[in-house]
Amino acid sequence: MLKIKEADLHITTACDGRCPYCYVDHGKSNDVFRFVSRHGDVDTLKEIIRHIAIAALAEDLVFVGGDPCRHPDLVPLLRYAKSFGLHTCVLSNTHIYRENGSEMSTESFAKYLDEMDFTLHGVEDAHDAFNGNPGAYRNAVERIREFIAFRGPSDKSVGIIINFTPEIIRRNLHGTLVGIIEDLKLDPKRDFFMAQRIAPVGRATSDPERWRLTRADLVNALKVFAEITKTYGFEFRLDAVDAFPWCAVPEEFHYMLTPGGCQWGQPDGVLSILPDGKIQRCALSAKTIGDMLSMKTPEEFSQWYENNYDLKRFREKQHLPEKCRECKYFEKCGGGCVIASGKDQYAGRMAYRRDYLADAK
Repeated sequence: MLKIKEADLHITTACDGRCPYCYVDHGKSNDVFRFVSRHGDVDTLKEIIRHIAIAALAEDLVFVGGDPCRHPDLVPLLRYAKSFGLHTCVLSNTHIYRENGSEMSTESFAKYLDEMDFTLHGVEDAHDAFNGNPGAYRNAVERIREFIAFRGPSDKSVGIIINFTPEIIRRNLHGTLVGIIEDLKLDPKRDFFMAQRIAPVGRATSDPERWRLTRADLVNALKVFAEITKTYGFEFRLDAVDAFPWCAVPEEFHYMLTPGGCQWGQPDGVLSILPDGKIQRCALSAKTIGDMLSMKTPEEFSQWYENNYDLKRFREKQHLPEKCRECKYFEKCGGGCVIASGKDQYAGRMAYRRDYLADAK
């Protein structure tokens, strides 16, 4: 029976941040969320969650947006997800949780939340400037600190998601990471770091060269990661849903990569789901490929997941050139991120093919 491991559920497009790379770009022709409402309807979202758990047999549910914490009823959604035994995660840059529009205390929702993820743009001042909100870093960190204090000996974790831009890599990446480790007193046995690149969609299309990494940037960042691991014991991962091509990463750092490459749409992988239940192969896909609400049983979901035209083409790697298929890393790599590097025939866009690491092989 085919299933997914993780569902990324977009519950709102609202956000207080003004990050210049964001793929949510209201009103633009390349906005992947231009057809969805600002806040998802609570009853509809609960029905989607039920189908994710019962039909898709998912293990993990990640609430995303926009900023999911802008949704006025995130806490009831977390509570409902936990009633199905789902591992719950919220990716937010504010972590202000609400029920009936009112802000809730950490104690009132923490038991329903297994993982709190925070996107880091740099040291405090740099983070706030990039986010466009003075005090954004400090306000979020205080709430994450409350969550850490609440969790006690449990397995609840904090994930620090590093936006892999030339800016953060070239401006004291080591100091940025050490700063948040010491600020939050993160635990290497439970907490982790993950790096993600900026794909050329949404606002990032206005200045693509700003987000383009060189191989030297990548290597320098991986050296910092290795040093932090040696000193502090933290796990670093290059995001498997935003896969780097293995040929661009020195072999000494391949342990940071996920075998199989991009996990979006793979068996036991990840799917992106919009507030109305429409399914995307990945969060940056402009094309919807199914409807979660139409699949009520594991058999119905498995049949769709195995035979969906767009997913099959993705798994067969039909977007990749022959040189990728002949590469010694191909089976482990899978070609890297589709949208960042190829002609995405499944996302409703024709991305210009180019290496997204400027001097990659």
